[in-house]
This record gives sequence, C-alpha cells and structure tokens, in this order.
Amino acid sequence: MHPAMSNQGSHVIEAPREDLAARLLAEAEALVRRDGPDGIALRELARACGSSTMAIYTLYGGKPGLMQALYAVGFARLHAYGVATRDRDAPLRWMVRQMLAYRRFALDNTGLYRLMFGGEKRFIPTDRHTRFASLAAPVDDTYPAFAELVDAVGTCLAHHRPRTSDAAPEPAEVDDFAFLVWGQMHGHVSLEIAGYADPADALGRYQNVVRFICTHCGADAADVEAELDAAP
Repeated sequence: MHPAMSNQGSHVIEAPREDLAARLLAEAEALVRRDGPDGIALRELARACGSSTMAIYTLYGGKPGLMQALYAVGFARLHAYGVATRDRDAPLRWMVRQMLAYRRFALDNTGLYRLMFGGEKRFIPTDRHTRFASLAAPVDDTYPAFAELVDAVGTCLAHHRPRTSDAAPEPAEVDDFAFLVWGQMHGHVSLEIAGYADPADALGRYQNVVRFICTHCGADAADVEAELDAAP
C-alpha cells in the first residue's frame, strides 16, 4: 500500500494536506521533466501520490491551478540559485556567478524552464496557488528572481563602468542592460536545451557570453577570465 494512504475498515486516510500538496507538486515536476509542460495527466499524478484527482481539485482547483503553483515554484527556485551567488563586495564575481547560475538552473530544471519560458506566459500565479506552492518552497508574490539579476547588473555597472561623476547608474540604464543580459543568457540556454549546441563546447560558448557582457560592463578582460576560472 502506498505510504500516503492507509485503510481502516472501508475508509481511506490520505496524508496531511501540507504533505500531499508538496508531494503533488514534486511529482508534477517529475512528469514535466519527463514529458514536458503538457505531459501531466491528473489521474497518473494522483495515482503516483497514492491519492485521488479530487485532492488535486481541492488543493489547487484543477490542472490550471496546479500548473500555476508549479510555475511559482520554478521562479522561486531560480531566485534561490541567484541569491546563492550574491557578493556585493565583489561585483564582478557576483555578475559572473549570477550568469553561470542561470545556466545551471536551466540545465538542472529543464522541465520547469520550459514551463516558465515556453514561448507564451500560459500560467499567471494567483494568491491562492502561490500560498499552496509555498508549502514546497517559499514564494514571493512578486517573483524576485529577476530583481536579483537587476541588482547584480547595477552593482557591476556602478563599480566597473567609467563615469564622469560618482552618480550611480540611472535605473532605466540598469533595467535595459539587465534585459540585454537576460536575453543573451536565455537565448543561449534555450538553444542548448533544444539540442542546437554541441555538448562538448556548450559551456565554452556560454562563457563567451559572460565575457562579452562583463567587459561591456567595464570590467577588465583578465579579471573576467580569473573569475571564470575560479567559479565553481
């Protein structure tokens, strides 16, 4: 018998609500990893968790709500990868490792990545489903994953780009540059996941993107190379 369920007479007792919600998300993520964002069948998911489809409707309101919660988990995890690189005392190191962490997240979580950036924003997380997603991973309603990138970009620009004054970069300049950085990272990673990059040199090509971006932030090429060599 599945550990999430037990029989007492004719009654079926399911796992506690929080445990079941988290396990449904974990199993849904496994199905997305295996079959892509459209590969989740509710009956298969419920069976894998030793539950019923009714539990999915009770917890998430159905498949769209479940996918919204999974979408939220993806952005929370991307944020965690970015936060782990934070180093305000070494802006170039932060920038280099932030960019490398983005690729690592995408390759570690290809199913979620396809769900998050699959060509159209299919799932808009709601307050209700964000709360349920937080049972598995803390989620901020504003999804600060890209705020972390903007912060790293702004810090690197302020430290390395030659300026005529001590004024910090304008917010619009930082936002525009951060969007350029994201576009470069996303484009290369998406091509790699889709199989358009030779695995033997995919990392090297991505490192070229890091070199290009960081030197355009004003960092010295030798310093960028040293940070790439030292990156885990």
